Amino acid sequence: MEAESAEPIERWTAKRRVALVIRILKLELPRQGDTSNGELPAVDVVPDPRRFLPRTDVLSGGLMMTVEEVGTGCKLTYKVVGPDAPGSIVSTVLTPLDGKDVPLLVNGKPSSQTMGVKRIDCRHTVTVLRFQAKETGISNEEISPDGKVLKVENDYATSNPNGLVGKQIQYWDKQ
Repeated sequence: MEAESAEPIERWTAKRRVALVIRILKLELPRQGDTSNGELPAVDVVPDPRRFLPRTDVLSGGLMMTVEEVGTGCKLTYKVVGPDAPGSIVSTVLTPLDGKDVPLLVNGKPSSQTMGVKRIDCRHTVTVLRFQAKETGISNEEISPDGKVLKVENDYATSNPNGLVGKQIQYWDKQ
């Protein structure tokens, strides 16, 4: 009899965990007592930062991207990783996700690059990259429904500081 009464509770708890995970992946944190959308009552939880690595040979060096919620926007941190990588280079962008240009900080100091990141919906963003106020590329980002894969479609202008030109697709895996 005890097993029968425990099953609905376990199912309810599992649904609550799934709803919380989905909200965290969407960068939408539930607020204490928020039941306005008809879902289960939310808990006051701060998510762990999400870390992504590109599908490249990490041993030869690459980037690790960390995404953290900050208010209604997010903080993107890019760190060079790998055994031969200079570990002291960290680039950071604090964006309200409204499409307005914000500075790209390198080791905490402004660089000549800006990023305008706009959230389209819970799984899509568009980023405009600029160097010295000139557009150098546009990126379309899509997070998979399970939150494990980030697809980035880059379209770089012919003149940009990184030397990449044209369209490229990158896949980043959640760590």
